[in-house]
Amino acid sequence: MPFRLAVAFLVGAALRSQPPAAHTVRFADLPPGIARRFDPASFDARIQEIERDTSRREREGEFEHLVYYALQSQRFTSLPRIEPALSAREFFEKSALPGAVQARLASFLKAIGRPSRDPRLGYFAGLLAPGQRSVEFLEGEYRRVMRFLYDKEFLRREHAYETRGHSTDTQVEANYAVWTGLSVLKELRSASAIRRVLIVGPGLDMAPRTALVDSHPPQSFQPYAVADALLGLGLSKPGQLNIDCADISARVVEFIDRFPFGTRRLELYSGPGDGEYERYFKALGGAAGKRSGGNLEVNVDVARAVRAGRLNVLTSRWEAQYDLAIATNVLVYFNRRELSLALANISSMIRPGGYFLHNDGRPEIDVLAAASGLEALQARTVRVNTQMFDAFAIYRKAAYQ
Repeated sequence: MPFRLAVAFLVGAALRSQPPAAHTVRFADLPPGIARRFDPASFDARIQEIERDTSRREREGEFEHLVYYALQSQRFTSLPRIEPALSAREFFEKSALPGAVQARLASFLKAIGRPSRDPRLGYFAGLLAPGQRSVEFLEGEYRRVMRFLYDKEFLRREHAYETRGHSTDTQVEANYAVWTGLSVLKELRSASAIRRVLIVGPGLDMAPRTALVDSHPPQSFQPYAVADALLGLGLSKPGQLNIDCADISARVVEFIDRFPFGTRRLELYSGPGDGEYERYFKALGGAAGKRSGGNLEVNVDVARAVRAGRLNVLTSRWEAQYDLAIATNVLVYFNRRELSLALANISSMIRPGGYFLHNDGRPEIDVLAAASGLEALQARTVRVNTQMFDAFAIYRKAAYQ
C-alpha cells in the first residue's frame, strides 16, 4: 500500500466507529424453543467445540480456494484451465490423479517461490506454511476438495455443505435474489425507513469453484449492492443508512475497512442472464455511486456507512438492534443444531418488527426461525440464467417479544 494511502487508512480507521460489542452466547440467552434442543450442563463446552470446528472449517475453506485457483488461474501458467467439477469426475472415475492436475500443481509451486504482483497468488503463497509447500500436501488438498465436489455434483449427496470447509467466496449474481427480495419487502412493510442493516457473511470474490475470473482484484460486492438496492428502492434514505458486516474471515473485514480510503472502485462483471437479471445488472450501482461500464465508484458517504467486524454467528452476537438482517449462502453450511444457534443469534440482533432475508430453502428453517421469534412472510425462487437459480425468504420479528 502506498505510504500516503496507508496513513489515510490508519487515520481514517481510527476515526471510524468500531462494530458493536460482542458476547459469546450463553444458554440463558436462548429462546425457549431453541433452548430445549440443548443440554444446559454441556452448553458452554458445545460452544467451545463449535469455535474449534469453525476455525478448522475456515482453514479448509482457504485451501479449497487455493485448489480452485491452482486449477483455473492463467496468472501463473499458460497450461490449459481445468474445470474443477469435471476434474473431480475424472479423478474418481479413473481412481488416479490426472496428469494435467499434477502439471498445474507443480507450476503453482514454482510460481509461489517467485515475486508476484498478483494479489491472489501472493495471498496463497503466504497461506502455505514452509512444510506445506510440497506436491504431497497440495495433492492431499486436491483429493479432499474433489471428494466434496464429486459428492455434490455427481452423487447429489444431501447436506454436503454442512461438512464442507467455509467458503468466503461471492459473486455479483448472488445479489440479484437480495434485490428481488427487497423489492417484495417494499410492498410488505410500512413507510418507515430502514436505517440499520446487518449483513452476515458478505464474502470476498477470491477463487470460486467454477468460472474463476482473476483479471479483477479480490472484491466484496454485497455491502454496496445492498446499499444500492435499499437506496434505489426507496427503502432507505441517503445519509441515514448504516450497514454492519459480520464475517469470520479477516480478509473480508480488511477489504471493507480499507474500502472508503482507497479508490472506492468495484469492477463489476457478469455472464449473460435472463432479461430481468440483465436489467438489474445494467442498473446496479446507480443509487450508490457512479457507474461507467463495468466500473462502479461508490459514493464516499455510502462507503463510509459500511463497517465490518469478525463474528461467528453460531457462537456470538453483537449488542445491537437492526431493522434488517441479510444472510445469503451462509445458512447452508450449518446442520440443524447449528442452524438453531445461528437463527437465535441473528434474531437477537433484529429489532422487534424488523426483517430477516436469506436464501436457504430447507423447510426446517421455518420451524427454527419461528422458535427464534421470526415469522415467515414470503419465499420465492428467482432465475439468473438458464443454469443458475437462486431464492429468497423473508421473515419478520414479532413486534412484541
